[in-house]
This record gives sequence, C-alpha cells and structure tokens, in this order.
Amino acid sequence: MPQRRAGRGPIHAAAAMLAAALVGLSTRPIAAAEPTYRRYTDAQGVVHVTPVRAVGAGGRREVEEMPGSGGEGAPKTAAAEAEPAAPRRDPQVEVAEALADERSRRWETHIRGAARLYQLPESLLRAVIHTESNYYPGAVSSTGAMGLTQLMPSTARFLGVQQPFDPRQSIYGGAKFLRLLANRFGGDMVLVAAGYFSGAGAVQKYGGVPPHPGVRAYVKAVLRRFYAYERLLQDGTGGASPARAIAGP
Repeated sequence: MPQRRAGRGPIHAAAAMLAAALVGLSTRPIAAAEPTYRRYTDAQGVVHVTPVRAVGAGGRREVEEMPGSGGEGAPKTAAAEAEPAAPRRDPQVEVAEALADERSRRWETHIRGAARLYQLPESLLRAVIHTESNYYPGAVSSTGAMGLTQLMPSTARFLGVQQPFDPRQSIYGGAKFLRLLANRFGGDMVLVAAGYFSGAGAVQKYGGVPPHPGVRAYVKAVLRRFYAYERLLQDGTGGASPARAIAGP
C-alpha cells in the first residue's frame, strides 16, 4: 500500500475534531531518534529502561522490533473484546465512572509512580490502561497481550516484566514502553498511541499511523480518554489545555 506521511492521515483530522480545537496534533514527519537505551535493575528487582545519549541505532532497532498490543490490523483490545457491542459512550462520563470505581483506584499509586518515573502524563497512562484492559489485571486479548497494559510476551520480556499479570509490573512495563515510543517519535502522542497498539515498526513502515481501521479506532479511543482524564484530573477547573505532545526525559 502507498505510504502515508506522519500527520497526514485521516486519524489526525478525526483527533483534531474530537479535541474541539484544544489540540493541534503535530504534523511533522517522523524524525530519526537520537537516544538509545540502557537497562538497570533497582533494589526491588525492577528492571528499568532509560534513555542515554549515545551513538548507534541498536536501541532504536530493538524498539521497532517490539510488537504492540494488537498488531497492525487487529480490530479490538482485550477490553473491547470483553464488552458487547454498544453505541459509543461520552468519554467524559466513561472516565468519570472509571475514576470513581474501586477497580481503578486500587492501582493509583502504581500509575502515579510510573508516570513520574518515566516522565509521562498520568492521563495518558490511564487512557492506555482504560482502553487496553478497562483496569482488569487478568485481561488477555485474542492476540495474546496480557495484563493491565496488555503487553505482548516478547515486549514484556524486553522490558523486564517477568509477571505480566502482576499489576505493578504491568503498569511500570507499559509506562516504559510508552516512554521508549515517545523518545522514538519525538513525543507525538498520535504516533505513540499507534505504536503502542501496532508496534513502532509498523508506524515506521507506513510513515505514520498504519492505514488499518483497528489502529485508527484505537488511537481515537486513547485520545478521547486522554483529554477526558486531563479535564477531570484538573477537578473541572478548566486549567491549561492538555499537552499536545509528551515531553522528553
């Protein structure tokens, strides 16, 4: 299929409409990533992946080889597969219910800690977990993705996640994956979400969001929930508009 340039596909137009002018999604083409990565194990036995400025493309290749949670054209996440078909709900209502639910509140400490460690918007990490598993730590998709953040087995191994169904390991592993993708794609949230679902290699292959309905639907779902979490976590004060990109480390 013909390649699509980053920021030129239909998903960007749809996301901009959904954000109601709160976000002007990046239209820059994908740039070559500078960082590579190192792994270290902390005192609790948790393996961390951190960016280091170094010459070489080994780290970039490893990121591009890690499969996403759904594959290039998989139609649904584990959360979507577990729910009967129904009209799409207002993300603001959906997210408000999730924040009030004990099932999501029990993981708050891990979510906040992982977002701080990997310098991610907490709302993005929550939106990914919500979309991937709806906060069910035992979720398994038809593609074999596992846990709260729906890591594929080989991706979990690379990230040092030995028990994908352990909530803490899954959340920190998913956050590591998001940080690696953010480094790879210059913080472009659309490309990061697409890479989380379809893999960074697929995003690179197509020069942007892969042209598959399942991937586009996933990116839109994550973005809708991201903006809803941003608003609600600001206590409805109408503070600053949500960030348009993920800041670098």
